[in-house]
Amino acid sequence: MPSADPTQDIVVTGSRIARTGFTSPTPVTVVGAERLEARAITNVGEALNELPSFRALVTPATQQAAGGNIGARVLDLRGLGAARTLVLLDGKRFVPSTTTGTIDVNLIPSILVQRTEVVTGGASAAYGSDAVAGVVNFILDKKFQGFKGSVQYGESQRGDAKDYNVSLAYGTKFAEDRGHFIVGGEFDKNKGMGDCYTRSAWCPNDMLVGNSKAGDGGFPASYRAGPNGTGNLSQDGLVNFGTTAAGATSLAPRGITFNPGGTTRQYQYGRIIGNSTAPLFMIGGEGANENGYLQGIILMPPVRRITSYGHLDYEFSDALKANLDLSYGQVKGTIIGSEARDAAFVINRNNAFLPAQLAGVMDANNLTSVSVGRVFGDLGGSVDHSVNDTYRAVASLEGRIGGSWKWDAYYEYGRNKFRQDYTGDVIIARMRNATNAVVSNGTTVCAINADNITTNDDPSCVPFNLFGRGQSSAAARAYVAPSGWQTADTTENVVSGNVHGDLFQLPGGPLSIASGAEFRSDKLVGGADPLSAASAFWSFNGKAINGKIEVAEGYVEAVAPLLKDVPFAESLELNGAVRRTHYKRSSVAAASSTANATTWKFGAVWQPIPDIRFRATKSRDIRAPNISELFGPVTSGRTTIIDPVNGGQQIQINSLSGSNPALNPEKADTWTAGIVLSPHWDFVRSLRFSADYFDIKVKGAIATLGAQTVVQRCAAGATEFCPFVSRDSTNTLTLVQDVLQNVNQQVSRGIDFEGDYATRIGSLGKLDFRLLATHYLEFSTRDTVGVTDRVGQTGYRAGTTTGVPNWTADALIGWTIDRFTLTGHARFISRGKLDALLVGPEDPGYAVTLTNSVSSNRVAARTYFDLSGNFRVTSNIEIFGAINNLFDKDPPLAPSAQGGTNQVYFDPIGRYFKAGVRVRM
Repeated sequence: MPSADPTQDIVVTGSRIARTGFTSPTPVTVVGAERLEARAITNVGEALNELPSFRALVTPATQQAAGGNIGARVLDLRGLGAARTLVLLDGKRFVPSTTTGTIDVNLIPSILVQRTEVVTGGASAAYGSDAVAGVVNFILDKKFQGFKGSVQYGESQRGDAKDYNVSLAYGTKFAEDRGHFIVGGEFDKNKGMGDCYTRSAWCPNDMLVGNSKAGDGGFPASYRAGPNGTGNLSQDGLVNFGTTAAGATSLAPRGITFNPGGTTRQYQYGRIIGNSTAPLFMIGGEGANENGYLQGIILMPPVRRITSYGHLDYEFSDALKANLDLSYGQVKGTIIGSEARDAAFVINRNNAFLPAQLAGVMDANNLTSVSVGRVFGDLGGSVDHSVNDTYRAVASLEGRIGGSWKWDAYYEYGRNKFRQDYTGDVIIARMRNATNAVVSNGTTVCAINADNITTNDDPSCVPFNLFGRGQSSAAARAYVAPSGWQTADTTENVVSGNVHGDLFQLPGGPLSIASGAEFRSDKLVGGADPLSAASAFWSFNGKAINGKIEVAEGYVEAVAPLLKDVPFAESLELNGAVRRTHYKRSSVAAASSTANATTWKFGAVWQPIPDIRFRATKSRDIRAPNISELFGPVTSGRTTIIDPVNGGQQIQINSLSGSNPALNPEKADTWTAGIVLSPHWDFVRSLRFSADYFDIKVKGAIATLGAQTVVQRCAAGATEFCPFVSRDSTNTLTLVQDVLQNVNQQVSRGIDFEGDYATRIGSLGKLDFRLLATHYLEFSTRDTVGVTDRVGQTGYRAGTTTGVPNWTADALIGWTIDRFTLTGHARFISRGKLDALLVGPEDPGYAVTLTNSVSSNRVAARTYFDLSGNFRVTSNIEIFGAINNLFDKDPPLAPSAQGGTNQVYFDPIGRYFKAGVRVRM
């Protein structure tokens, strides 16, 4: 942690009370600017996501086919969800800057961040809603003077993920040092990566192949293998079965596929697990290198980021100071959606494009139609461009009342403007119309326009040739794959005031209090094209979000130093806070509602001797649902489900996800207890070590459970989930609604460890060590059936929620000698499970006949090593370089919606090189 001026008050994040040398009872992890420089990291969000207490759930590496704020970096403490992590900039709220109401920390100017303080425990009583998991407070260097800048370039060993970064900052005093001006900005451009097949060593080599029925052939319900071809559709079209006029099914045409010109040939099936005639996946076989579930989906999107920041302060007198902060940031990103596909296009005998060979097979078997599965890779996935602009202005005053009493007040205006535009997005309903083509009066037309029914006509329909890739016209492609868009405009207004000072003396020092009030208004106005609003597209389907939340709240906080410098009490200090909050929620689409909440905190710090300090907190924290959660979209996507009702059958279905206007505020009970060791013995005088236990129980937690969990919970007897599961007359799954709900309870429990040590080694310079580690004991969701504990789940299977590793550790060692510094960095993720809902041979109770059985339910551990160095050429110029993933370690195989591994935790890039130069004047 950078040293502070001992004459100045230190405001420790997690508390509103400023006191020289104050130590918070809540654990605080500090990440200084020196870590970013040592690691050659240009984005403070990337640096924080390396820490064990964070789960990197929303980063460019996890956004392969998801629309919305492409390229965003959103912080998620404790794995409890980004919405439960409060992000502050210099102790003040930042305007919501994503469509989910969270903060994209790409917009924080990293070059001006002096340090980041992470409170890893509840702090709602001090700061209000969202601080359930903790607080991340970015503290800018507002006293910076002079000029500094850096230029940096990065590229992977495989020639992709190229990154260009330029950062500049300038600061100066004026008006006889009563004023201070700072300006800074950054430009970063990352060109992204290719699709899964650009990492053939690992990416396509592990998928879940479903068995027709658990136990068939001695195999479990799911078998891990790869690379995999598809068994019920292909890039050129694949006939799965035929149907007679009487409705009987025939397998006579099964396996007929098509050459690019439309002629037929036999499809080359791979190894099929079980006896399914139309499996979702097969081991090997035709198309294993152009699997439509992986092809075209880029592993990391290209992103361009611009941030700018200006600060002006002026001291009118010793008792009054004014500040003005202005910032602007923009993030642009591009993503490619998954290739549209369907396994059940009905092709009638009179289809205008029907190949002669297939027509002959149909006639020989008295078939009136065939069912064809097709992946439309020749159309490419939908290309989605997003632009996210954020403006923020804060005008503040601070002053002294007299004695120890001070006050501060500020007004903040923030605005976020988001837009995404997607092109070439297939509409399956239109594709069905276009592929059902007939000849009428000598012209090929869509059948819906040639029948006697006028209500189904679509004058814009253009026939589409399904047989073989590249057979359709430009007009047909434009009809089946039009464009869509979504906008979201968020405005935030905040008025806040605080006063703090000392009331009277206690045996350990003055009783200090802080009190304040805040009014906050968040309003979101959005729009979307009609097709998106109707969820017509294959992917993305942005929705209009409209709503407003007004918040009025007040708090009181106190610190009572009971003892100091007495036997067995170098210090004994108590801390408490209480806050009352009123919410008013409204939307054009839902009735207005209100909610009230009271939060509180109590903490204690006891230092019996100088070398040891004990600390503990107990708090009640809350989080009210944000606008997106209450009034946002409900969107449709495709996911793979292992259906326990039908013998563990693997099936692709539609899944709805999104908002729920009936949500209530959630409550969390948090307590932490820890010990801090700071030995004063000469040989370890610089050693510091802490261990802190945390226990966070969120009641009525606002969350999605994952479509797979919803299906399994309903099948297990939790009837509250069954209204969200739809089946047809044959009991086949058709739809799962995985919308936000107030689930019964979520628990995150574990132990944080932190240690650092510095020592000189004579003429060989200085060594610095720092270790951070988190051991999770519980990470569970509880409902009426029981507990789903995802501790140790390091896989991220489609249709599920991700878990947390048993152990995550981050170690940094720096060696400085003269003008040269060498830094080694290691990050460890322990061995884990693929999915807590599955049972493998490694798990108790395994049997191949279980509907949730899998051939292996383990994900290997990984340790990544990075090496970086810098050399001061002169007092003003420094050159630096870094190698991330020094040993080019592939991520562990883990079937995933992200393509072969869980990119939340594991590195998809491989060995990566960085180089640059810094200037300070």
